[in-house]
Amino acid sequence: MLNVLKLIRWPNLLIVTFSMVFTLFFVIQPILQTSGLESGMSMFHFILLVVSTLLITIGGYLINDFFDMQADSINKPGANQVGKRFPVATIQLLYWIFTVAGVILGTVLSWMLNQINYALIFVFAAGLLWFYSERYQCMPLVGNIVVAFLSSLSFGLVWVFEFFALSNNAMVFSSVQTQFPLVNHFVLMYMGFAFIVSLLREVVKDIEDFEGDDRYGCGTFAVAYGQRKSRILGMVVAIAGFIFSVWFQTFFYQAGFLLLFGYFIAIDVLFVAIIVWLIKANTKSDFNKLSLFIKVLMLIGILSMILVYFEV
Repeated sequence: MLNVLKLIRWPNLLIVTFSMVFTLFFVIQPILQTSGLESGMSMFHFILLVVSTLLITIGGYLINDFFDMQADSINKPGANQVGKRFPVATIQLLYWIFTVAGVILGTVLSWMLNQINYALIFVFAAGLLWFYSERYQCMPLVGNIVVAFLSSLSFGLVWVFEFFALSNNAMVFSSVQTQFPLVNHFVLMYMGFAFIVSLLREVVKDIEDFEGDDRYGCGTFAVAYGQRKSRILGMVVAIAGFIFSVWFQTFFYQAGFLLLFGYFIAIDVLFVAIIVWLIKANTKSDFNKLSLFIKVLMLIGILSMILVYFEV
């Protein structure tokens, strides 16, 4: 059982789940409640959305492990279980089962909300995960940007489907339209935060995995331009994250969200700590610890959504 949990990267799945649950229940719903509305999606609709997203995500992890078998033998000895504890054929079969099931559930949800065209979002995400593993991850920055985009997508998906659920009732939709700008602002901010933090972690992981990627011809940014330039890129992304965090605080202060304003001071400090860490890091172990630290930063950012509930 423990091997299965490692295979599907359960901590990452928890982060995806938290991001979607917190987006709906601590950001979108509290803002809409100021107009007297609980939610557009039913609980069943929301569960379909979360489960379909998780299934496609698991499929992405499985196919990524399949394509990374050789490089991971050097980058993460013993961590990649494909071909060892789990036969290659089994992983390929599971990839298709999880991915197809996720797309089907997403299609059912889109049909239930009278937006069948939006089933393409799930097809697009699944396809992007395949091409990332097969091709994009070994292209300088392209793979990093793809992962960062998909990481931020989970926040936006909740609002997209909530919006269309609301649009099915013209009277309700018109009564909550005044709250849409504030919802848009928060969702876009958290999507931006997730994009930057994910991009930062991907850049750091490329430095950490330099040896295996270089050995097997995977042309990541670190391999193509060197670890020094990758370190500089990481610092640029971290500085951008710090600037965005300060910009968020400006919005929070002007809107009267003082708890959020104070909370993001801690995030400012963490971004500064990451910049210093990037300057001093030298070994693979240093970058491994930094990668884990950045994941903690993502979780801390997601937890800030709880404060939105108390401030709107």
